[in-house]
Amino acid sequence: MTIRTDHFRNVPDWPRDGIQFKDIGPILSDPGLLSLAADSLLEESRSLTKDVDFVIAPEARGFLFGATLALGYDAGFIPARKPGKLPPKTRSVAYELEYGEDHLHLSHREFEGARVLIHDDLLATGGTAAALVSLVRELGAEVVGAIFLAEIEPLNGRTALIEVPVASVVQFT
Repeated sequence: MTIRTDHFRNVPDWPRDGIQFKDIGPILSDPGLLSLAADSLLEESRSLTKDVDFVIAPEARGFLFGATLALGYDAGFIPARKPGKLPPKTRSVAYELEYGEDHLHLSHREFEGARVLIHDDLLATGGTAAALVSLVRELGAEVVGAIFLAEIEPLNGRTALIEVPVASVVQFT
């Protein structure tokens, strides 16, 4: 069995008109699909790299599989948070979404030389992932890949990640 597009719930016009939100709730609520999604993410990510020091994922849905991926690599997990969610001192980056702008923060840590895998639930325009790539590199680490549960191919998110190996489990065409 594989994760398919029909395992996602499509929510039209949310969070605003014209957006077709891909809800992973049905996958999360089914133990078999939840396990399959976690296993599939790890398997697909290993096509990108075998050696990871940290998995970094943005809130909130990136957290859901990010820590599991880290365990699969025997690596650490670092959450990228929205403003005001981490104690000082942090580094931040602004990024564009399909429907606005936001910021992500990482705790100010020493990443020098670390090998980082970026994970999020969905690759749409690539804004969130590209912002994380920029921030991780600014902190002195190497981004070895980016793995997504789903990808909306017509939005061309991979073009924002041209220098990063990318994989996704499910593709919306």
